[in-house]
Amino acid sequence: MPTQAKVATVAELTERLNRAQMLLVANYRGLTVAELSELRKKVREKGGEVIIAKNTLTRLAAREAGKTDIEEFLGGPTALAFSYDDIPGVAKAIDDFFKASKKDIKIKGGLVGTSKITGADVERVAKMPTRDDSLAKILGGINAPASRIVGGLKGVMRNIAYILGAHAQKGAEG
Repeated sequence: MPTQAKVATVAELTERLNRAQMLLVANYRGLTVAELSELRKKVREKGGEVIIAKNTLTRLAAREAGKTDIEEFLGGPTALAFSYDDIPGVAKAIDDFFKASKKDIKIKGGLVGTSKITGADVERVAKMPTRDDSLAKILGGINAPASRIVGGLKGVMRNIAYILGAHAQKGAEG
């Protein structure tokens, strides 16, 4: 008979799995509590979160959420990293942290949307442009033609002003 706490944990994990745009499963063995806190902080800055959960409860939540692809990654000490908004930002924060820690910590795999990814794919996800970068490029593309039109109109207006000024000066002389 499951305890109320375990039922609540499974419900909470299911909600996170349903809300997440990306989930990464990592082996955190070898990280100190301070290092794990630092990782959580870096991921939180990018709009994600890192939690430690029991594999059995995570498996149950994955089944409830219809994300059974992650079950193969659930073995040994497991940290779950969720990204709710900025997928590349969270992936980059985790990838950078693991590289900087110089410990043998590996991302086992995860999900981006409904697509399963391996630990090797995470580096490619981390190199994708962030949400803010993508929005800036889109807005820059939208703004560029308008800027060119305004610049062109300014040039035409400046030429008309020069012509009128020269014409007025010629009229004043004559």
